[in-house]
Amino acid sequence: MALFGKKKEEEKKAQAAAEAKAAAEAKIAEIKAKAAESKAAAEAKAAAEEKIAEIKAKFAETKAADVQTAVAAKAAGIEARAAELKAKAEEEAKAAAEAVAAAEAKAAEAVAAAGVEAKAAVETKAAEVKAEVKEKATEAKAAVETKAAEVKAEVKEKATEAKAAVETKVAPADAKSKYILNVDGVWGKMTTLTTQHILGVKEDGILGPVTTKAIQAKVGAVADGEWGPNTTKALQKFLGVTVDGIKGPETIKAWQTWCNKHL
Repeated sequence: MALFGKKKEEEKKAQAAAEAKAAAEAKIAEIKAKAAESKAAAEAKAAAEEKIAEIKAKFAETKAADVQTAVAAKAAGIEARAAELKAKAEEEAKAAAEAVAAAEAKAAEAVAAAGVEAKAAVETKAAEVKAEVKEKATEAKAAVETKAAEVKAEVKEKATEAKAAVETKVAPADAKSKYILNVDGVWGKMTTLTTQHILGVKEDGILGPVTTKAIQAKVGAVADGEWGPNTTKALQKFLGVTVDGIKGPETIKAWQTWCNKHL
């Protein structure tokens, strides 16, 4: 019984192997068929590309020939037009030369007809004109020289007046320039000197009671000669900056700017 079962199992395996072999052969046949189809397609493609290249080459040759023919025709037309224009120009030049020759002959006849009398009259008239021109030139030269002298004197006078006016204006400007402040937000000796100059107190560069009182009076603070937060607040309010009672760079810059404007 065991032997029969074993034999049956072997038969099944053999059948399965035969089926697998048949399936493999069928697959190989299918692959070969597809390969043949691919090869045929590739050959067809190559043939088509070769044909297209041949057509393109023939088209290029035909196009080049057409272009060459058109260019040659155009060139021939241009040459013909150039020859036509050249002939016309030569004809016009010839006519102009003949006209000039005729005019010269006519002029020679007129001169001969005028004779010696005409020549003498022309020379006399030329002498008269020359003398008149010389006289007018002399008069014009004298008038120009007179006018030039007048202008020179007037310019000199104006220059003297302008120089005097400039010197008068520059002197006060130079006097003020030494008080102009560098707006740096630092209250130093120069800021005090400029402040004293504007407020009309002794200029010693020291921010003492006298100068402090003058500032307090100017900004509307109590003029006690002592600088405190209230004086700073009054100064800040006067200048239109932040009112915090601290005499910092913002307040000092604003005061320096105000001083420069009121020199």
